[in-house]
Amino acid sequence: MSLPLRNTAARPRLGDTIWTLARWYASKMNESEFATALREWRLPRDRYLSFIATMYPSVVGFNRALIRSIPKVDHVRRSGFVKALAEQLKEEQSHNQLWRQKMEVYGLDHLVVYEAFESYLAQFSVEELDRMTREVIEAFGEDLGNHSPGCFPDAEFPEAVLALYHHLWMSASRDDVDYWEHYASQSAIEVIIFDVVSTSVYPGIVGNPTLDAGPVSQQWWREHARQGAAEPGMRSDEEKHLELAQLMLNRGEIPAMMERRVADRADETMRLFAATLLYHDRESVEFSTDRYRRQPRPSKTAP
Repeated sequence: MSLPLRNTAARPRLGDTIWTLARWYASKMNESEFATALREWRLPRDRYLSFIATMYPSVVGFNRALIRSIPKVDHVRRSGFVKALAEQLKEEQSHNQLWRQKMEVYGLDHLVVYEAFESYLAQFSVEELDRMTREVIEAFGEDLGNHSPGCFPDAEFPEAVLALYHHLWMSASRDDVDYWEHYASQSAIEVIIFDVVSTSVYPGIVGNPTLDAGPVSQQWWREHARQGAAEPGMRSDEEKHLELAQLMLNRGEIPAMMERRVADRADETMRLFAATLLYHDRESVEFSTDRYRRQPRPSKTAP
């Protein structure tokens, strides 16, 4: 999708442009077979479990990159912003734990998932991961529905998940990537999450006898949905957070020559994130959760 940042009489503000593109990606995800089946209570339980297992590396990878990126911010000139990021970090830590608890409710071992994911990536050098991630981004640029482009060899996890994890880490770490490129990318993911959870995931889970496993299984989704507001008609905490992020990107403090780079990296990040859900459409290769099931603890017997 083209980003109209130049050659207009009234050039759109950067945050507004990125938010528009994020909603476009969210619409593609909401229109997918997977999201539609979920929303209509037709999604089998095993497909849902595959989804929450494969999304776990993206959840913790988001937080990992957030931690890594904060030192890029000038803590003297932007002390208030650093404080806001610290508050966000506390929230994300809590949200990561909510996801782990959700996996436990469904009998999935989050630590086994994480260790398997780390073990796979550890086979490759940074240069190899850079190359394969770039190839995935380009493949999805040609066809967002190309769920398995074959850039990562023998990948058990979706290639979009592998690429997104590395892409976020490098944008948070590399000196040649400006902080606003990373901030816009993470904020854009949050815009998509809020839209897709509010539209498809929350309605598809809560009350669904096949997928609803009680309050613990709902809470992460509730924290990221319009339905999570304290009272009907009020804004949820997530909406308030997103409004602040859009305002930060709209303030005009990012140099004009930097805006294209910020928007392009955000676009690449959103492309990868959209593909993490689109992977689960029916025609894609299914991800088996068999090896990630929690093993029952041996019962204690009296001596």
